[in-house]
Amino acid sequence: MKFSRRHFKKVLYDAFRQGLTPHKLSATCAAGVLIGIFPIFGTTTILCFGVAIAFRLNIPLIQLVNYLVAPLQILFIIPFIKVGTILFHLNPFPYNMDQLITMYRTDFFLLLKEAGLALMLGAGVWATFSIPLFFVLYYLFFLMFSRWFRFPQRELKSQ
Repeated sequence: MKFSRRHFKKVLYDAFRQGLTPHKLSATCAAGVLIGIFPIFGTTTILCFGVAIAFRLNIPLIQLVNYLVAPLQILFIIPFIKVGTILFHLNPFPYNMDQLITMYRTDFFLLLKEAGLALMLGAGVWATFSIPLFFVLYYLFFLMFSRWFRFPQRELKSQ
């Protein structure tokens, strides 16, 4: 078996292109972006895997998109929670930063219990916005990928 750089690139290329149409690519990327900004840390990888299996999407591509939007997840967690508190008229997190750090160090499970409502509010806001956003992203990705498939790419020449 040959383990060269060219062989490695070909295997990766084949894995990403496996049975992809513009529709599947668009659905995969849109789902990867949406799941990637899900406001509960540590769940997006398994969620992407489950969605990819359930809808027969490309697993490497959905995971790649998920990891690329990970910084957006960090940016959107607090806004999702704040919008959730406004929409649902709740104040789930009455702690300041010092109290949170102390709770993290002394009783992590109490922190999870206390933060659970805030995370659920964030997940509720995410669920509210995710369906319309999926269709917008799907359409944008579909336009991009249908143009990409219209103009066939040349094979990469080894150097």
